[in-house]
Amino acid sequence: MGSLTYTEFRDYVSLNFGDNTAWSTPTDFYGIWVNMAYKRLTTQDRFWGIRQPFYFPQLETSSTASTVDGTAYVSVPTDCLVIREVYDTTNNYRLTNIPHSEYVGNTDRTTTTSEAKPVDWVRRGTYIYLHPTPDSAYTMTIFYRKVPASMSGGSDVTLIGTEWDEPIVTLAAHIGKLWTMDYANADILKNAFIEQASGILTIYGQEEKARDASFSVHEVYRDRSYR
Repeated sequence: MGSLTYTEFRDYVSLNFGDNTAWSTPTDFYGIWVNMAYKRLTTQDRFWGIRQPFYFPQLETSSTASTVDGTAYVSVPTDCLVIREVYDTTNNYRLTNIPHSEYVGNTDRTTTTSEAKPVDWVRRGTYIYLHPTPDSAYTMTIFYRKVPASMSGGSDVTLIGTEWDEPIVTLAAHIGKLWTMDYANADILKNAFIEQASGILTIYGQEEKARDASFSVHEVYRDRSYR
């Protein structure tokens, strides 16, 4: 979770506008810009010149859904951005994600006599279609990346790491400068955000490197005395 509260986010963004109350009453634009920055940061895969994908482990979650005999689908979780996996918990089986064209090509998908344990899935709109169509009630665990809810209460904090608090303030101020047509300062804030975010993403990359040979002992220094 982040450290800054919703109230603090608004106050820090307000500083970029000289604490101008015109942007806080009667419409709370500071709050709007903070939540816009929060949502953009957590739902976009790329920002300007940043090539690394944005990674938020705190937003990876799961939920369960029960199939219904003869119903070809279960609902996508309402806060879902991207589905990672669908797992049949009842039968301890990982379903295969297939293209929609392949699902449509299965002519037995609407035939009640062909119902069975599902082995494939495909997302279509707000539903996850299963094939074969379930012949019973099975518990499906859906692993997915979620979209965080907007902050509203004064003590609300973000769901992502505290390291993103400063970039959110910068991005929110950038959005506000664009809205108020202060393009010169918007560009300065854009560059500041790129610098802040790039540094964080580089650190996250250490987890990827830990899984490859980057930190392995070089062959020259391996102890071969056991051979």
